[in-house]
Amino acid sequence: MGDMANSSIEFHPKPQQQREAPHAGGFGCTLAELRSLMELRGAEALQKVQEAYGDVSGLCRRLKTSPTEGLANNANDLEKRRQIYGQN
Repeated sequence: MGDMANSSIEFHPKPQQQREAPHAGGFGCTLAELRSLMELRGAEALQKVQEAYGDVSGLCRRLKTSPTEGLANNANDLEKRRQIYGQN
């Protein structure tokens, strides 16, 4: 075997995964993300939803809404959403 005294091993740790920055208002989706998603159609839209949110229910959870009931009729919540996402 060769001389191990001069051997060196370089260690390059994997960069730590950065946590996703909190989104405005505590919702798990930014206005830009929603706009981008709304531009997609068909299979492309479905693929994006699955990649980013798991499924439609995952997107709804991030938006703090129900896929079957929609938004609650809560004035404070609706105003908060208008401030973050704009008027519909």
